[in-house]
Amino acid sequence: MNPASRSGVPRKPLEPVSRILAIRFARLGDVALLLPALVRLRAMYPRARLALMTGAPCADLGRLCPQVDDVIAIDRLGMRDGPRLRAVRDILSLVRRVRSQRYDLVIDFHSFRETNLLAWLSGARFRMGLKRSDRAYLPFCFNQEPVLEDKSLHVSEMFSRVVGGLPGAVPWSRPLAGRWLAVPAGMAEDFRRRHFGTPLPAPIVAMYVGASVESRRWEPSRFASVADHAASKWGATAVILTGTAPEEEAIGRRVVETVAVRERVRVLGGLGIAELAAAIGHCSLLVSNDTGPMHLGPLMGVPTLGIFSRSLPDHYRPIGARDRCIKKDTIHDVTVDEVIATMEEMWRSGPPTESREVFGSDRFSSSSR
Repeated sequence: MNPASRSGVPRKPLEPVSRILAIRFARLGDVALLLPALVRLRAMYPRARLALMTGAPCADLGRLCPQVDDVIAIDRLGMRDGPRLRAVRDILSLVRRVRSQRYDLVIDFHSFRETNLLAWLSGARFRMGLKRSDRAYLPFCFNQEPVLEDKSLHVSEMFSRVVGGLPGAVPWSRPLAGRWLAVPAGMAEDFRRRHFGTPLPAPIVAMYVGASVESRRWEPSRFASVADHAASKWGATAVILTGTAPEEEAIGRRVVETVAVRERVRVLGGLGIAELAAAIGHCSLLVSNDTGPMHLGPLMGVPTLGIFSRSLPDHYRPIGARDRCIKKDTIHDVTVDEVIATMEEMWRSGPPTESREVFGSDRFSSSSR
């Protein structure tokens, strides 16, 4: 059923739409969970050019998404916290840049006052936003009915509902995981050669052991026990992954120092988004703390087990059909035995097929796709 206006009359699709801008800032996980909604948006407007505006730290994620044609990377915190005169200059420059693109449709998935205003100042003929329950909403900035935030939904489903609120949207079945990110083939091959060698060791089990806050970090010794299980019981190579933060790299080293089957365990530290995606894309299973890189597994079609504590797995759990999560009151309450038992259940369902479309073309640059 097509969405209807308040009068109950089905609304006709917006047309013509040839240029679209989606706006979403925040952390890596928040932007990662937007990507399935962009797949739905692309399905609605297959010939349109789709741009994503996001924070600079998440820009590479957008560049890896086959549905995204352009990425506008913004230093939003720098604008907010930097010298006032420079911030005003940067904001005016951004508005001019957005207006110059002559977008037909702008969707504000972030919905702060400043992103509401940016949607309005874009000059787009059609402007729509998510109306969040705990933030101000500036209705004059939009000319399409807002979609109200429902905090009972998974974040990814909420983003999809925003797209589904566009006039003319039809019921949509989310595609299989593995179509949301595509690491350029050349980059993937180079990463494999440097870190895994030839032939590729199989199977590979990845573990992301870092997190932004300590309360979300499972103990290194417990990750080591899981790595030993994967190596000794499955004959797997266990790969310990960390991001670029020095404290995460130190955690990775502690895991490797604790393992018993050291010859089958390796640590890959200091990885950026594209390298993490390349590493995870070669794996048969990902076990991760509740953190942004956890979402790269589902986006790459890799079965993912998330370890949660005081967070909200109903909102942020891995979104793949074969994914699982474990939640306890504190991260220390999650035991090695229950993680291994869940991994065994996932493993028995079979490794992902070799046809996962996770490695794509070589179109990847620092500014656009």
